[in-house]
Amino acid sequence: MNFITLTSQTANTHKNTKTAWIALAVAIISPIITIIIVNYQQRKMKQIELFSNRGLDIVEEYITITSKELHTTGVSDRYKTAYSKMFLYTPKSLFGLLEELNLLITDETTLPPNLSKCEPLFKEICRSLNYNQL
Repeated sequence: MNFITLTSQTANTHKNTKTAWIALAVAIISPIITIIIVNYQQRKMKQIELFSNRGLDIVEEYITITSKELHTTGVSDRYKTAYSKMFLYTPKSLFGLLEELNLLITDETTLPPNLSKCEPLFKEICRSLNYNQL
């Protein structure tokens, strides 16, 4: 064998060794990266699920408490809390309706609240809060 043939074989051996090491590194790193990405995605999905469930609970609580407030004098602390939380879980397009209804409910000059003004607003808010839009 001559020197050129040996050099060529050595170069091929080095290429094959490099290729094998790269393949080994990819085989080791690839599952780790996949696990990290999947865990991150699962955490995000769980956060979204918890946020959605919490939002539904708050909306249901607001509807229940507000329907009672329409027929009582004075404003309960439970209503104030539920009203405040609604802004975290409802679309911005409803903010005006929520504020308008709140002004009617908390207006001390007309206690209990004027049902002819409050009920249409309350119904509109309830219609807008269907589960498909939250």
